[in-house]
Amino acid sequence: MMNFKIEILPDGPTFTAESGETVLRAALRQAVELPNGCRSGHCGACAVTLKGGMIHYPSGMIEALHGQPAGTCLTCQAVAHSDLAIEIGPPPTLTL
Repeated sequence: MMNFKIEILPDGPTFTAESGETVLRAALRQAVELPNGCRSGHCGACAVTLKGGMIHYPSGMIEALHGQPAGTCLTCQAVAHSDLAIEIGPPPTLTL
């Protein structure tokens, strides 16, 4: 089983995600607080900016990402495929 390092920029903690584990689940398992809401990819409260690395969405593209800036990542659905660097900023305005 592979583990991936996830770093919160600029000065946040670093934690690890197991293969197949969502970024949000990995963070919460290690007591790292990330913004979140519905945990199903609909509300967008967990949106962060992916600054480095590769993710995928096992359930396919998330509708809440439509129209969002490139690099927006929903941590409740995103699974790491490499080490990641993420940046938490102001929550995006999502139109559902």
